[in-house]
Amino acid sequence: MSCHKAMLYPEVEYELMQKNPAKVRRLDEHTLEVKHAKGRKQFVDKPPHEALAGTHWFYCGYHAALKVHLIGHNVDSLFGGIILRHSDGKTFKAGHTILMSPKGKKFLAIEQQSGLDGEDWTVYKLYGKKLWQGYAGILSTPVKHEPVMVMAQFVDPVWRNENLLEADLSCADTIKGKATLDIDNMGKAAPRWSSKPAC
Repeated sequence: MSCHKAMLYPEVEYELMQKNPAKVRRLDEHTLEVKHAKGRKQFVDKPPHEALAGTHWFYCGYHAALKVHLIGHNVDSLFGGIILRHSDGKTFKAGHTILMSPKGKKFLAIEQQSGLDGEDWTVYKLYGKKLWQGYAGILSTPVKHEPVMVMAQFVDPVWRNENLLEADLSCADTIKGKATLDIDNMGKAAPRWSSKPAC
């Protein structure tokens, strides 16, 4: 599930709301209302109402199997999101894009800061704990008085099973292999991506 199109095109957001017309509507240009099993929750934009300033909410869709709504949440230049649990209206931090694991017990959340090269990825348990967070790529080792450089970026993530996340390694827009993140290693050591690029 992704907010990319809903954030850019009001007609796309409108189409997504119409798939659940009794549950989601805009009360006005800057107020989004989502009906859930226990009531209603409103999300109100905060000025200034500009592309990279203020707080803005977007409706991005409903995952029928897990019964969660994805709602885009842009704060100034950070493009993020939340999920809203339909059973009780509780909200949980997510990203502008989420990728559910095969059994729906975990998800990858993708956020991006405007103007920065690359994305920030976080793996959460559904409705709970953060399992891993980091830059979606490999950065150079910091050297005094020199900027940190992007050596490679992770692209096209997929869940291979409930604990293994895999992504392509992109070096200057050329795929140079794959990297994997084993979430099942929690408790032994912080999860780390498996490969280094030959860029």
